[in-house]
Amino acid sequence: MNQFLIIVRGSDHSTASPEKKQQRLERFNEWVGKVLNGRFVSGAPLEDTDARFLKSRTEILTDGPFIEAKEMISGYIVIQAKDIQEATELTKECPLLDDFKLELRKMIPMQQ
Repeated sequence: MNQFLIIVRGSDHSTASPEKKQQRLERFNEWVGKVLNGRFVSGAPLEDTDARFLKSRTEILTDGPFIEAKEMISGYIVIQAKDIQEATELTKECPLLDDFKLELRKMIPMQQ
């Protein structure tokens, strides 16, 4: 199995109600349990109140979050699939597509 990274783009942290966030979480957990069926590796929303964009070891370009960016990265998901086609089909079922854009990328295994 290959691993794929789903980058969650967009943000509604300041506009979504707590009820909507809870409903989204419930639908997401259902997708992980039923559609992914053991293929979920990891994932998390990203904190949107503090971030840094580093250019080098000594230069911090921007304190974040980066609201000026056209599409903020608000979370990630790592899944397992045999190929990009299967990963795409699994990702199409993700309920986050109702509120966010999802970017799917194959991960290259790191040698130790």
